Amino acid sequence: MSAEDVQASSATSISDDAAGQIRITLTTRDKSVAVPDVPLYVPLNLKRYGLSEVVNHLLATERPIPFDFLINSELLRTSLQEYIVQHGLSSEQTLTLEFTRSILPPTFLASYSHPDWVSSVDVIDTSASNNNNNNSSKVATAPILSGCYDGIVRAWNLSGSVISEFGGHTGPVKSVKWLDETKIVSASMDRSIRIWKVPVTDDDAQGAEEVGRNGPQTVTSARTFTGHKSTVEDIAVNAATSRMLSAGADGAVGLWTTNYREAPPATVSVSIREMSGKRRKKTPVPSRGPISMMDSHTGPVTGVIFDAKDSTVGYSVSLDHTIKTWDLVTGALVDTRTTSFPLLSITALPELSLLCCGSSARHVTLHDPRVAADSSTTSTLTGHTSFVVSLSTSPESEFMLSSASHDGTVRVWDVRAQKSLYVISREAKTADKLKVFGVHWSRNVGIVSGGEDKRVQINRGTGLEAISEPKTQE
Repeated sequence: MSAEDVQASSATSISDDAAGQIRITLTTRDKSVAVPDVPLYVPLNLKRYGLSEVVNHLLATERPIPFDFLINSELLRTSLQEYIVQHGLSSEQTLTLEFTRSILPPTFLASYSHPDWVSSVDVIDTSASNNNNNNSSKVATAPILSGCYDGIVRAWNLSGSVISEFGGHTGPVKSVKWLDETKIVSASMDRSIRIWKVPVTDDDAQGAEEVGRNGPQTVTSARTFTGHKSTVEDIAVNAATSRMLSAGADGAVGLWTTNYREAPPATVSVSIREMSGKRRKKTPVPSRGPISMMDSHTGPVTGVIFDAKDSTVGYSVSLDHTIKTWDLVTGALVDTRTTSFPLLSITALPELSLLCCGSSARHVTLHDPRVAADSSTTSTLTGHTSFVVSLSTSPESEFMLSSASHDGTVRVWDVRAQKSLYVISREAKTADKLKVFGVHWSRNVGIVSGGEDKRVQINRGTGLEAISEPKTQE
């Protein structure tokens, strides 16, 4: 198609009743939806929807594809007219618009009921597991983990059945993570970290489904690690190095090996809670200690992560307002940067070299750890009305993340826009805004969250394909 044909085609496909027009060029990184790189004149009153119509017309798509548009790496959320006025531009110049496929609003899919508050959630990407482990189908039917204030970790399938229950913590579970396809790790207010082996009864997914129908398998045997003097608030895992990081309410950051035999002896004794009977008995169990305890924070540590590109580097955030960078080989503190508010959660956007921190000030702040420690935040994402306590990055976009808040919502963000794209509310029918404590954004399942409503909730928008369609559990 020639440039003249593209121009004429575009001119007939859009409304021409605007006060004026502006010349644009359209670019994209997605080669499957690329359009000819020629200038087009479009009405100044066009917004995202109208511009999507232009692109779909040029592509001659059978079914319209929704697109988002960026100008100078900033998401367009107004008309072109409003944009050029806000930025002091002239309608005589040419605007370059980059377009990307939109993620549509996440819709409610399922809700799984718990006996108590849900503190933490995690999901294993079984599609990735299938490429690495021939036994991954054994856990594919229970990819969702939940940590509960009743002290039990649960593994759920996508039909809403509990496949396994991991019981032994003597206090509420605060954080859960998949270590790999066969093991999980949990952290608790009982000051311990425990590694559990996922039970398997058959060599196929059908066998695991049978377990779900007959009731969950109960697991009480775990590898136990102790060393913190108070609640373990958060854990991070790095499977490649067999290392874990822990965030302690005692102000310490713990470094651990997941290889129990290589772990140092523990100096603190713990107990396990027997699952049988109405009265649960506590029995002393042996435990192992940390490789090192890194003490520098002056307040409870609330979140920890490994650097996505360098497993010898870790980050922690605390109620003492600071973000700290650690050399995990030597245990040395590398960098401290102080913010204006207590920090409650952390994640990273590695391709952008940004740390994302949730705060008690109701916002998410973005920090570049490469710049001077006394520099200001790169950007602030505002919209929540209470504490931001959990963050999870998008599995599909280097610019997107989700956040969970005590305001009762999960928000979806694109860091190229300061306002959230979507707000996910709880489906529980209540007059109160029940707090959300944890969120995980999975490629296969969707946006999974848990909270004070005693439920794990699943939402998914276009772009997050599920393994199969989950069903709501009443």
